[in-house]
Amino acid sequence: MNEDSGNYIIRKMRISFALLMTLLALADAGVRYQITTSWNGGLSGTFFVKPSQETNGWEFSVTFNKQVTMEIWDAVIKESATATTFNLKNQNYNPKLSPTAETGIGFVLRYTGDVVPTFTFNQGTFGGSSQATTVAPTTTRPATTAAATTTTKPASTTAAPTTTAKPATTTAATTASSSKAPGTCNTNSKYPYTEVIQKSILFYEAQRSGKLPASTKQRVPWRSDSALNDGKDKGIDLTGGWYDAGDYVKFNLPMAHSAVVLGWGILEFRDAYESCGLLSDALDEVRWATDYLLKCWRGNELYVQVGDGHIDHNYWGRPEEMTMSRPSFSVTPSKPGSDVAGDTSSALAIASILFKTKDPAYSATLLKAAEEVFRFGDQYRGKYSDSVPAAAEFYGSSKFVDELAQAAAFLNMATGDSTYLNKAKQLYTQGNLGSTPWAYSWDDKDAAVQVLLYKLTKEAGYKTAVESFMKAFMPGGSVSYTPKGLAYRDKWGALRYAANTALLGLIAAKDGVQQTSFVNWARSQIHYMLGDTGRSFVVGFGVNPPNAPHHASSSCPPCNWSQGSSCPVCGWQHLSAAGPNPSVLYGALVGGPDQSDNFVNNRDDYILNEVTTDYNAGFQSALAGLQYFIGKV
Repeated sequence: MNEDSGNYIIRKMRISFALLMTLLALADAGVRYQITTSWNGGLSGTFFVKPSQETNGWEFSVTFNKQVTMEIWDAVIKESATATTFNLKNQNYNPKLSPTAETGIGFVLRYTGDVVPTFTFNQGTFGGSSQATTVAPTTTRPATTAAATTTTKPASTTAAPTTTAKPATTTAATTASSSKAPGTCNTNSKYPYTEVIQKSILFYEAQRSGKLPASTKQRVPWRSDSALNDGKDKGIDLTGGWYDAGDYVKFNLPMAHSAVVLGWGILEFRDAYESCGLLSDALDEVRWATDYLLKCWRGNELYVQVGDGHIDHNYWGRPEEMTMSRPSFSVTPSKPGSDVAGDTSSALAIASILFKTKDPAYSATLLKAAEEVFRFGDQYRGKYSDSVPAAAEFYGSSKFVDELAQAAAFLNMATGDSTYLNKAKQLYTQGNLGSTPWAYSWDDKDAAVQVLLYKLTKEAGYKTAVESFMKAFMPGGSVSYTPKGLAYRDKWGALRYAANTALLGLIAAKDGVQQTSFVNWARSQIHYMLGDTGRSFVVGFGVNPPNAPHHASSSCPPCNWSQGSSCPVCGWQHLSAAGPNPSVLYGALVGGPDQSDNFVNNRDDYILNEVTTDYNAGFQSALAGLQYFIGKV
């Protein structure tokens, strides 16, 4: 060990000791804080608040010894008295805090220089005042604190931002107000669904490819611009969209499917999103996908993949530092892809409904493309994975009639044109989609078509098909269960299948089909994922959450992109490195346990620890459904 190394270790020990003394000094205070990560010119952390009695609205203020810009989650910057003092109050969805547990409020500070500001609290609702000790800058993430909760919900073991809602930001010249929508957000549930939805949206932000907006770089500081040359091999712009999983291929079949499921959840449970202030961010995430899908439609050619799975899987590192070839693949009249065309059309059609009032011009563009892509997929029929061998090994398609039927149903909803409904019914019969499906997934849309056609027609035959599918997953059906109650369809993405089925059950329940039993069953499955077994399966949420997902980017040492400094090396050694991922992939639903409820944090185990955009889609929309049904069932 050289002298510099020894001094470095001593400095780190001093920093850790200072942080420990800060936390001990503030342990009994009404408001305290923890720094999660700091760098020259900024830091992220969490305020922990605890009232002496249950609140119905709360506020406190914090003063710094230097000018800062603050971004904060789960609180509103009521006003900024100066550039150094900020008055904070509750969001409309979290006025009630319990005296039995702490509540975490994530924040980011930006300031000039490398000296961390000191914090002084006027604790308002929480009583008294407290002076916090300065903690020196460090890029090493301190150990997480004891469990803290959001509102009166079960404890969360992570100290970090709990929302993707655009944080309130203010400087000396501006006063920010809440971006939350008006209305009452019902929080009377065992778990804080809104917090998990917020974190799920944050997961999708972490999966973004292309040129990232400043807001994403603020909320996910370990991500930056990447894959800016996508499509150049064909002379077009195919930047944007989401990376599929822990790697960096953009597979459009599961991506479009994820956009469909997210958009459908917003369409069905918009009230839940809007009343809890989640709608704007949810729509932004859908638009991130549909903006990319619009780029993929070239008139009589549809691009369906960017990147080669084999080349991509030989790289473990940051997407921002990729140098390998990223070829683009398309389907055409002579090499068809009706399945991916159907899902693309569905995603665009749903988004056209979602943005009809918010952005009429964009909505019209989406609908025009949705109809064109549907006609293309219907006229030139075939499976895309037969036309694009590079997709077959990773997301091979089993059929395409289900995707076309689903698209026709959503186009009927978007246009009111009965021709599309008749087409959906015709395809339903043609493809024998009334049989009980194996599951609802990126490859099998039969169950979704059943739910959609019952919604649109209220015909008994479709209702019977929906009930048959749901009963297969419920106790006594053909799907087996783990000892602790998870409907276990398959070892690959076990939680995904249960969450997708829960979503369809909630949509059917909203349409009056076995409302009580379907909602209760859906709740049992989602609660399994949130912690009913004694552990959470959502990264960055709840008790004993997964902390080593099979995800390359978050496994790398954090890189301070905003400072333009060189990044620590990241490579294959970080796949097998012991301990949690250095960056927390908030909101990601992992694959899940084995059939005996066993789960181990092991980044190398990509069956249990994999994360993908399609895993989260049904999960997030089911959470919105449960939020919608609070107080109803």
